[in-house]
Amino acid sequence: MSEPDAGDLLSIAESAAEQGGKRLLSIFRRGRFTIRRKYDYVGSIVTNADIESEKLILAKIRGSGIRSTVASEEKGRVSYGDNRIVWTVDPLDGTFNFAKRIPHFAVSIGVIKNGRTIAGAIYDPILDEMFTAKRGGGAHMNGKRIKVSAATALRNASIIFEWWDREPSIPDPLELEKRIYRYTHNLRSPGSIALNLCSVACGRFDGLITVFPKSPIHETPAGAIIVEEAGGRVTNSLGESWESLSRSIIAASPTLQMKMLSVTQNRT
Repeated sequence: MSEPDAGDLLSIAESAAEQGGKRLLSIFRRGRFTIRRKYDYVGSIVTNADIESEKLILAKIRGSGIRSTVASEEKGRVSYGDNRIVWTVDPLDGTFNFAKRIPHFAVSIGVIKNGRTIAGAIYDPILDEMFTAKRGGGAHMNGKRIKVSAATALRNASIIFEWWDREPSIPDPLELEKRIYRYTHNLRSPGSIALNLCSVACGRFDGLITVFPKSPIHETPAGAIIVEEAGGRVTNSLGESWESLSRSIIAASPTLQMKMLSVTQNRT
């Protein structure tokens, strides 16, 4: 088999995300699923829907015949013969929403090749929206090109702000929230990291700040490349590459993102 390019890998990710998402939608509509706690922090749960979606996604990747590795939210690392291509899989991003019957969740699949994210697909089964991007190819929603918001000022900007725990560069998230409130009261916490990033990529929100409870290897690669290919800038709270997988991420248009960084670092 010839070496797959970003387009080949994105096609597989897109198909797998849609299959997983359709299964989630079926289970969600039936309204019967099991729930168990996964980690110690509030809201950390897993359902049988996570597991069923993941099985379909892994089967699709395995069936492609591409030698690769999967890093999946529930299954962990699964080797299919090579680690130069890594699929980052979150089979149900927004599990807490799903379990509470809130129709806002997604499947997220990123593709990392030789240490760099080159493609990503995120599928929202409720709205039947597929967000995709490949490095250098732009970002799309259901095949149509998307762009980040043109907002350049923090004042009155619409910002997603979500946090689960402190991290070294954001020791007091509540104090940070107060600082942001000096500029805008338009803060929301929708509950799906993947869809949050897509909302920034297509301009529904102007920017986001998220502090994770753990390394975001499963949730962020697909969404981050979608934002970047939509013309946005994505870093951690220190202004470093988000691919360092630190426990924070800030995304917006380049100008607004720099202003958000200044507020986060209390330089304003």
